[in-house]
Amino acid sequence: EATVMAFANTQSIVAADVNNMLRGLQRDNTTYSVTGTTTETDMASLSITAATIGATGAIHVIAAGTITSVGNGQKDIRLKLGATTIATVTRTAANAQDWQIEAWCFNTAANAQRWKVIYSTSDAATLTGDYITSAIDTASAQTLKLTGDLADATDTITQVIFEVFLVQIT
Repeated sequence: EATVMAFANTQSIVAADVNNMLRGLQRDNTTYSVTGTTTETDMASLSITAATIGATGAIHVIAAGTITSVGNGQKDIRLKLGATTIATVTRTAANAQDWQIEAWCFNTAANAQRWKVIYSTSDAATLTGDYITSAIDTASAQTLKLTGDLADATDTITQVIFEVFLVQIT
C-alpha cells in the first residue's frame, strides 16, 4: 500500500525517505536535429551509472519531435538502451509530421527487463503499443539514447523533448 509523505515547510527529506520514489534523471528540451547525413546520429543520450535503476526499479522515458521531409526517403527514430533497440518510429511520407515515444522499463532483476512502449506510427496522434523483454545488465553502466537516421540527407528529424524518470523500489 502506498503512503503519501507530508512535510511541513520547515522539514526536509532524509536519505531513508527517498526509497520507493520517482525522481528525474534527465530533462532535455533542447532542440537537436539530424539533417545533411544518412548516418545514424545521436540526438539525445543519458549515461546511467551502474546499479542506478536497481534490481526492481524502473525508468520512464518520454521523447518527441518533428520531421520535415523534402525528399521521399525513410526516416527512423530509435530509442536504445545499451546496444538494444527498444522502439523504432519510421516515416516514409514526404510531408512534415510529428513523432513521439513513451516507454516504461521495469527491471525484474538487474539483467531482465519488461518494457511497455507506446510510439507513433504514421503521425504523432496514431499510436501503437508494444510489450517486449530485454536482458540488459543494468548492474553495469548503460547508455540510454535516442538516434535518428535518414535515407535522404535533405530530410530533417528534430528531437525537442527527452525526459527520463527513475523509479526506485527498495
